[in-house]
Amino acid sequence: MPWNTSYLAAADAVLTVYSGVLDPAVLHEAVRSTLALARQQNTMRFLADCSTLEGGHSVVDLYELAKLVAASGAPPGLREAIVMPQLAAAASDVRFWETTCRNRGFTVRVFATMAEASAWLTTDDAGEA
Repeated sequence: MPWNTSYLAAADAVLTVYSGVLDPAVLHEAVRSTLALARQQNTMRFLADCSTLEGGHSVVDLYELAKLVAASGAPPGLREAIVMPQLAAAASDVRFWETTCRNRGFTVRVFATMAEASAWLTTDDAGEA
């Protein structure tokens, strides 16, 4: 499977690892599963490891996915830290996701490493700095 989710109790966050090529249907399945686990654990903190993501979906797919997240009842307090993909095209899509989510009131930031992403996500002040 090109994605998997787990709950990180120490960070009170849901970790989703994306790898390879994810077509739109698989990406939607991954996000629905991530949101379900977050509801089960009563958290709105997300850590996305996209370091080995290659693509397989378009910015239109990402835009529609952001609408789905907003429609799911996710509160504006949602925070997501994303580890950037190594491939330039996939990294461009992740930047688009960051912007699209911010436009919906979610706090989303991209990072070069898992350590940076985790540190930001677990601080009390996860502002835009």
